[in-house]
Amino acid sequence: MAKGHKKGFAARLRRRVRTTLFSAGGYEFGAITVLAIIVGVVAGYAAIAFYLGIGALLELIYGLNEAELATGAKGLPAWHIMAALVGGGLVVGQLLRFIGKHQARGVPNVIESAALQNGRLGLKSGILSAITTVVSLGSGASMGREGPVVHLGATLASSITRVLHLNASAARTLLGCGVASAVAASFNAPIAGVFFALEVIIGHYALHTFAPIVIAAIAGTLVSRAHLGNFPAFETSEYIIASFWEFPAFFLLGIVAAFVAVTFMSGLNWGDQLRIKLGKIPYWLQPAVAGFFVGIIALWYPEVLSVGYEATSRALNGEYSADLLISLMVAKMAATVISYSGRFGGGVFSPSLFLGAMTGGAFGIVAAAIFPDLASTPGLYAVVGMGAVASAVLGAPISTMLIVFEITGDYNVTIAVMIASAISSMVTSAFFERSFFLMQLANRGVRLEGGKATYLLKSARVADHMTRDFFTVRDQEPAEAARELLVTQGGGLLVVTDEAGHMTGGLTFSQLPPDIFKNPETARTPVAEFMREMPQRVKSTDPLQLALHRLEMSGEDVLPVISPEQENVVVGLIRHRDVMKEYNRALLESQGQDHKMGRRA
Repeated sequence: MAKGHKKGFAARLRRRVRTTLFSAGGYEFGAITVLAIIVGVVAGYAAIAFYLGIGALLELIYGLNEAELATGAKGLPAWHIMAALVGGGLVVGQLLRFIGKHQARGVPNVIESAALQNGRLGLKSGILSAITTVVSLGSGASMGREGPVVHLGATLASSITRVLHLNASAARTLLGCGVASAVAASFNAPIAGVFFALEVIIGHYALHTFAPIVIAAIAGTLVSRAHLGNFPAFETSEYIIASFWEFPAFFLLGIVAAFVAVTFMSGLNWGDQLRIKLGKIPYWLQPAVAGFFVGIIALWYPEVLSVGYEATSRALNGEYSADLLISLMVAKMAATVISYSGRFGGGVFSPSLFLGAMTGGAFGIVAAAIFPDLASTPGLYAVVGMGAVASAVLGAPISTMLIVFEITGDYNVTIAVMIASAISSMVTSAFFERSFFLMQLANRGVRLEGGKATYLLKSARVADHMTRDFFTVRDQEPAEAARELLVTQGGGLLVVTDEAGHMTGGLTFSQLPPDIFKNPETARTPVAEFMREMPQRVKSTDPLQLALHRLEMSGEDVLPVISPEQENVVVGLIRHRDVMKEYNRALLESQGQDHKMGRRA
């Protein structure tokens, strides 16, 4: 009875909340505003707890806070660093037992949820993934904290929508609210949080989605500033571009940054595939093994430990030599690939910032050596490189540029960052999916580079959208027989076959001569004389995306659908308008056009 009473109370409370928020039954601005604020505050506090948890664990294990980890770890004995990473790996391995697929969640899961799962994420896996990442970064694994924070904020938002039984459109909007708040609170960057949620997660900028996400980002930022202060993530000098003649150098830096980004993503992909191929080490032991190798690197370069913000900040302020910058870039890349492949929890954004700062700083030193009178300080190039590499890896140049501006607090290098980021993103896209996140999804068989609508076209089969209502005519029958069939079916395409029933071509009214109704000789002419070949065809098992491609390439309104088992045996027709109808339906759904916030059907 007690259990039933609790369930009844929860149901009554949920109805009371829903009645209060949606008394008019529609997508009210007041209702979504209230929910956006709630999600923003909850996700903001979750981001703070996440940040403080990592810091507390670093203090406990290393006796150092994040701001002095790289410098302080140099004075620690080797056994301390090795024990921290291996021991942390063992704890992470045990936590992985309770997470589905034994892998901590991140941004790719949020993208997939927004596109294909109506904004639904599991609370248990989200909380466990966050704890796993806190332990990973707190013990020194070379990963980032922003991706897991995004997933945590999205998970909490999803839980709220699930409790209130909101529909898919509302769930996706509030998912974006959780993401925006988490990014804003983590970086103290509300504008970047908004555009990251829209550009990477939601995939569109519809006004009814934009407004709530802005509100949530502001709420998360206010929570962060109230508890942590109003400071940029990195303290930097004020940079000034020395000469307009430097712009070719920024263009070249974009190409170099693309090379670094491609190498980094290739390494991550290669490491992940290698782990799968080896498969001999139990999953729960893999983080400890990875921790051992990361520890070896950290003995020489402790800057690679955890998120690495101290080293990134020092590079932005021009405190490293060129050879050290290059060495740290290689070391961090190797340590991150090992950590990621070893199932440590964490993201790739912080490592991308680290790699970009080292790349840009080294490039700036070389540029100053070649053109001492024209080059700006290495720190300026470090900022530009940071934006360029991160833009390419995340596949989000707009939000990444904004993040760089907000976390440095310096808008004087706007044009330089925009040039390098645009070039880097464009060059990288020639080698990889649009982002590392989409590459991760593609490795799981989920290809979302064209958005949800394109994915649905790729996953839908022609057999589900073709029509089986069509007529056939033998190629040796008289044209008058074809004429009668075309009249009966109201025009369209008539499939022409041979004696064995194999398609030999197609026939429409436009191919019949004008005197087909008057001239008996023309009426008796075999159909084969008027038909045309139709080389473009699809199988019933082909994806709808292939049908759309062939329809557009051939200029046809209709294509024959053949059996996958019997060559040239037509089993249906696929029409361009039916494919486009399905595409438009998916496109409208993905953009939240069904934006009423009522109860799920």
